[in-house]
Amino acid sequence: MIKKIVLSLFALLLVGCGVETKVIDKANGDSKTYLFFKDFDPNNYYVELWDRNNNKNDDTKIIMARSDDKYYYEIDGSTQMIVIQKDGYMYTLDPQMENYNKVESIVTDYAYGVLPNDMMTLRVAGYETGEDKVYGKRYIYEKYINNNDETTYYFDGDDLVYIRYKSPQKTVFFKYNLTKDKVNSTLFEIPDDYLEITY
Repeated sequence: MIKKIVLSLFALLLVGCGVETKVIDKANGDSKTYLFFKDFDPNNYYVELWDRNNNKNDDTKIIMARSDDKYYYEIDGSTQMIVIQKDGYMYTLDPQMENYNKVESIVTDYAYGVLPNDMMTLRVAGYETGEDKVYGKRYIYEKYINNNDETTYYFDGDDLVYIRYKSPQKTVFFKYNLTKDKVNSTLFEIPDDYLEITY
């Protein structure tokens, strides 16, 4: 009887054993996150993500792009909204109504916490790694903590699958789609036929 219980517990332990959670105090350019983003330029990029804040089949596309001091952010789902930031102004475009609003503004970096903003820091940054289940499937994760912010990257092998960013103000969860290192400059232009709305 005792032998059966011991064997049952041993079997349960074997089943429960996945990847051990561990903390890396200082990396050496060998984290999955750094290796995935190694050629990423935080000042010039185009990244497409899928919104996963509500469910795993949401087809809302999120686009984040930057060209030096110009920023682009788009939500394309049941509604569409584009935010372009350049020359000290924020332009909020409504592609369905073909209009936009322009306000003087400091930059809001929508990619903050989601995409790396300093590759040298990321190369040596400490992180927690282990295994976690997302939508019923197990992934290797790497979690980075910066003050009160927490960014977790989920990998299937060496492929980035999900990104979760948590701060005291918000939590966002995305499925990674693609990155381009060249940004089309027309992305940051306001279409000529759009009407400016003033309040």
